Amino acid sequence: MKLGLFTDPHTSTKETSCGTRRPAMSYGKIREAMEAFRDAGADLVVCLGDLVDECDTMEENITAITELSAMIRSFGIPFECVMGNHDYQNFPREEFRTYTGSAAEVIRFGTKTLCFLDANYADTGEIYRRNALDWTNSYVPADQVCALRELLAQPETDEAFVFVHQNLDPEVERHHIIRNAEEVRTVIRESGKVKAVFQGHYHPGKESVVDGIPYHTFPAMCEGEENRFFLVEI
Repeated sequence: MKLGLFTDPHTSTKETSCGTRRPAMSYGKIREAMEAFRDAGADLVVCLGDLVDECDTMEENITAITELSAMIRSFGIPFECVMGNHDYQNFPREEFRTYTGSAAEVIRFGTKTLCFLDANYADTGEIYRRNALDWTNSYVPADQVCALRELLAQPETDEAFVFVHQNLDPEVERHHIIRNAEEVRTVIRESGKVKAVFQGHYHPGKESVVDGIPYHTFPAMCEGEENRFFLVEI
């Protein structure tokens, strides 16, 4: 199975953001990535979060995500997006899912199970809301942790792969780490079935092995003029 992966394009109409980001270039970068994924025969494309960032007006936000989603879907490859904190800053979850057509929590490919987590919650359990979120306070709610444990315990789950925007890897910069990351890693470790964890959020990227499991944090697409996307075979 071939996965096309990219993260943190922060797509918007703004030419620059935070000094080093080039959000207006991301539409073209994503098109280039999709062309490469199509040519390589990717079975699924996953964005690991922060697909979009703020434009100057909400109308522009809606236009940007509508046009971007249409372009991605035009390639005919199944597409999922793990929502990031900037996605929540723009849209409530259900609106984002409507615009992108991305709503999967679990995907099965034969004996392989892909698990998508949403850590866009404060440690109080409150979901992120526009203009009311602290990106340094991310959390995987108890119901998701329980669902992941149950999913990994199912006999039909042979090999599993976990996707999340924020970081479960304890070795990245601490503000990017999910508050209950250790709890989630324990579930992952004890299952004995998770073969890799895929993350975004930490823009420089990071490669770690924790409890014998690879934790891949991919570098952000939006940084500078260089494009960053990845084809992974599992």
